[in-house]
Amino acid sequence: MNSAFLAASLLSVAVGVPDDAADAVVIGLIGDSTVATTYGWGPAFAERFDDRTTVLNYARNGARLDTLSERLDELLAKSPDYVLIQFGHNDQKKYGPDAYREKLTDYVRRVKAAGAQPVVLSSVTRRNFGPDGKILPRTEGLRGGLPAFAEAAGAVAQEEVVPFINLYGISVDHHNRLGPEATAAYDFDPTDQTHFSPAGAAATAGLIVDELKVARPELARRLKRTP
Repeated sequence: MNSAFLAASLLSVAVGVPDDAADAVVIGLIGDSTVATTYGWGPAFAERFDDRTTVLNYARNGARLDTLSERLDELLAKSPDYVLIQFGHNDQKKYGPDAYREKLTDYVRRVKAAGAQPVVLSSVTRRNFGPDGKILPRTEGLRGGLPAFAEAAGAVAQEEVVPFINLYGISVDHHNRLGPEATAAYDFDPTDQTHFSPAGAAATAGLIVDELKVARPELARRLKRTP
């Protein structure tokens, strides 16, 4: 057996990552409505993976880290291999980045303790634009802006040595390139610049999948082949 292949196989076993492309893999999602099955990116994300991969979506509308704690236990009871964690939109209405950071750290450690591989995501941006045609973060009535929460999420990932997808920064850049008119196609309805139309969910899932190929490259083998 090739020594490099043997070393890679042993490493995969050591960290609990399936090393055979034929192995079944379970990916858990937990977060708020921007992830959930109603009008989040979760269903479009699940569609990107082949039939060897199961995606369990435990996200819920209106969820915060402190309100979905029991839901995380339910997800972990299903023995997922990976858990993607994305909160922030509702958390920022109730507490600031420091409390968010503490609660997110607890989630990451619980996922690790269950034998799964956590991936931390910062919140996807709300699609509100300023007069200059660029994303303008909402701050009124909140305990902190999404940029501060994204920074906190990145700090947790660094401290806990787990992959981080800065979905906030990526989605801001994405919509700044598109501009307000093109971005309107992502809206769940003309008055909703937070949740997703089917096209918006698919595009956002694509942004996440592209980052996941780098954060967890072994999952690239699980993606459906495209012509």
